[in-house]
Amino acid sequence: MIGMMYLVLTAMLALNVSKEILNAFITVNEAMERTNENFYTKINSTYANFAETAKNQEKAKIPYEKAVKVQAATKKLVEYMEEVKYTLHSVTDGIPVDEVKKQKLTLENLEAKDNYDKPSNYFIGQTENGKAYEMAKKFKEYKQELIKIVGDTGYNLNHPILAGGLQVDQKFPKDGVTVGWEKYNFEGTVAAACFTLLNKTIGEIRNMEYETVDYLAKAIDAKSHKFDMINAKVIPNSRIVFQGDKYEADVIVAAYDSRQLLTAYYGTGRDTATEAQESSLHPLEGEGAVKISIPCSAVGDQKFAGYIKMKSPDGKDEIKPFSGTYTVTRPTAAVAADKMNVFYAGIPNPVTIAAPVAPEKLRINWGGASASSAGAGKYNVDIPTTLVGKEVTVTVSAELERGKAQNMGSTVFRVKAVPAPNVFVGGNISAGKQPKDAILANRFVSAKMGVDFNYELPWKVLSYTVTFVKNGVEDTPITVTGPQFNSQVEGKIQSASSGTIIEFSNIKISSIAGTRTIDKPIVIRVR
Repeated sequence: MIGMMYLVLTAMLALNVSKEILNAFITVNEAMERTNENFYTKINSTYANFAETAKNQEKAKIPYEKAVKVQAATKKLVEYMEEVKYTLHSVTDGIPVDEVKKQKLTLENLEAKDNYDKPSNYFIGQTENGKAYEMAKKFKEYKQELIKIVGDTGYNLNHPILAGGLQVDQKFPKDGVTVGWEKYNFEGTVAAACFTLLNKTIGEIRNMEYETVDYLAKAIDAKSHKFDMINAKVIPNSRIVFQGDKYEADVIVAAYDSRQLLTAYYGTGRDTATEAQESSLHPLEGEGAVKISIPCSAVGDQKFAGYIKMKSPDGKDEIKPFSGTYTVTRPTAAVAADKMNVFYAGIPNPVTIAAPVAPEKLRINWGGASASSAGAGKYNVDIPTTLVGKEVTVTVSAELERGKAQNMGSTVFRVKAVPAPNVFVGGNISAGKQPKDAILANRFVSAKMGVDFNYELPWKVLSYTVTFVKNGVEDTPITVTGPQFNSQVEGKIQSASSGTIIEFSNIKISSIAGTRTIDKPIVIRVR
């Protein structure tokens, strides 16, 4: 169930994340929290039914005792995850953890939703010792504890229940290298996305708990309690539905003969339904299971209720009520440049696209640009130089069932040319009076982008001209190939007297952004 709500929410390393993107994360995060709460209620109902069975059947007592241990282990892990959320809020906004708990602050209350430095430091750490690594260890320990509790050779790490979630040993491509679960999810990820990822993980934990308890229950002979444990079950394909799409679910009867023809009646916007209301309800039929399909037009939390009519072993009609809830959201997608809030022509622009659908269902129009995949939800966007000074609109749509496409939104980016880098003698001499020793200790010319340019864009020095001026008399310029001083330049620096002017000009450099010549010279006076 929770798995059907798969979200591709990876790092958005934007300096300026738009309000619309942050609001999209708040909307999805709130839906995840509501879903987790509803799922928690359903799990508690399962435990209650299990307890009732254990009271009446001796063979159900040991499986129920195991279920209680699963409940305790899950409670401990979920409480740990909630503490992680409190601490994340604390470190991001600089508020004491106790104050966060006291005020019951949520993602909506978070001030620095677009901050990624503090969350990255919290989850990754300086030496890869952050909270994400501790979380991964906890998840592995939780799975091992479930295996120990169940005590069944068929229930192991390869079982679909344990293999279906909390996969922290996988490797993922990121920025041209392969990284672990921790860095892939939390390195450079804005705080708003971190909260949503944590709530998604709590959903995976709850789902694993539910399926494990269900596994224990199925170990009991169904025939021994089929008649006193019959319950209608609503199994939705997803609890979050796009506006204009349909809510779909299976309504089944647990532990009952699947060959029996079932008749169901349901109505929307209600908590209960009775036979007396049958004329106003929608009829359905099915063998062992009845599929519900509800058109979704209104946005927000929705509910429905009904009952299944079936034959009991003595031939009489039995009524089994059911109900369910789901959330309808407007289609949204978050698109942001990973490094800046603009696109630069001539270089790859890393971009993350996060939307509440699987990445393979996304269809992206890059508005005249081209892009290559860099992993799930990750792209490198190449902008032609002809678009400098113009705007590029990135449009995202999702491919739904039967080939239907759903518009998920669009974002406009401004296109700029890559600014010229700064040039230096050595690593940091840009002008002024310098002793000869300092100049000779830095026997090369370098070029690098300013501190406000967040892309990793290395430049190579191809050539430059060095001119010595002494007492107003200019020597013949010396042309140097490559970044290093040649022997002629070194010799003239060693013999230069105080007051000699050394001018480095016509500095030719290259990078993936092209070849350039820096017109402004570096002028140094020998001290």
